Amino acid sequence: MPALKDKSVGVILYYKFPRSLKFLILKHKKGHWSFAKGHKDKGETAIETAKRELHEEAGIDDVEFMSRKILLSENYVYLNKNDYKVRKEVSYFIARSKTKRVKIDKNEIINYKWCTASAGEKLITFKQSRKTLKQAYKLISKYIL
Repeated sequence: MPALKDKSVGVILYYKFPRSLKFLILKHKKGHWSFAKGHKDKGETAIETAKRELHEEAGIDDVEFMSRKILLSENYVYLNKNDYKVRKEVSYFIARSKTKRVKIDKNEIINYKWCTASAGEKLITFKQSRKTLKQAYKLISKYIL
C-alpha cells in the first residue's frame, strides 16, 4: 500500500520577554512537545488555519505574523496506529505574541512552556521539530535585531 499523505499548518510563536526571546512549546495530549498546529478546515487559507489552531490550542489571538507566507516546513514519515506509513508535511508561519498569557485547550493540550531556543530544543520531542525551532530562531534573530 502506498504511503498516506497528511498535511498540517502551524505557527511558531515567540514572545519578547524583558531579558530573552522565548517560544511557546505545547505538550499535546498524545504526549509530545511541539508547536500549535492542525489540519485545514474546508475553505480555510493556511494563515487562517494557523490563527485558528493557535486560538484553539493556546487561547492566543493577539499576534503579529512575520510574513503572510509559510516560512518553514517539516517533512517526515511515521507509522500510524494501523501500522500504515504516513508522509506528514507541516507548514509553519512565525508570529510574535503580544501577550504571554496562555489558556490551553485541555482537550488537545496538557501543558505548555515559554522556552528559550536552547531550552526548547531540549524539550521538543521530535528531531525534525527541534531543527525547525533552530531555523525559526535564526529567521527571527535577523528580523528583530
